Amino acid sequence: MKINGILFLILLITSNFVQAGVFKHVDNEGNVTYSNVRSGNNAKPVDLPSITVVPAIQTEAVNSIIKRRKEASSNKKQRSEIEGQIADEENHLSALKDEYKDGTPDRLGSERNYQRYLDRVERLKGEIAARENNLSNLQRTLQDLPSPNN
Repeated sequence: MKINGILFLILLITSNFVQAGVFKHVDNEGNVTYSNVRSGNNAKPVDLPSITVVPAIQTEAVNSIIKRRKEASSNKKQRSEIEGQIADEENHLSALKDEYKDGTPDRLGSERNYQRYLDRVERLKGEIAARENNLSNLQRTLQDLPSPNN
């Protein structure tokens, strides 16, 4: 307890000697230097007016503009992500259609059993339908997003 009191007393006494300020120093060549450290005998303290800080006031108009910009940025990001997904789906769909060849894909060497071939044809047909469904859903989602001009 005594240590805290002594420490407080020392800080109180030394705080009077420590003052933040700005000093103007002119050297022999006439160069002017401003510093927070007194440098030389001819450094003179500069009286600066106090700084008044006023917090910014945000009105509803400013808040609505900020909100619209954030939404536009978010919509733009969503739009680009969906466009990327659409491109991926179109690539996968194109590859599947190339392999499917309108229901008569080439028979693979591992498909000596005709049923394996038929199973692969059905799997390709199902995957094409799923990809087309995904593609239409993505395009619908893209159309539902607000236009970037708003």
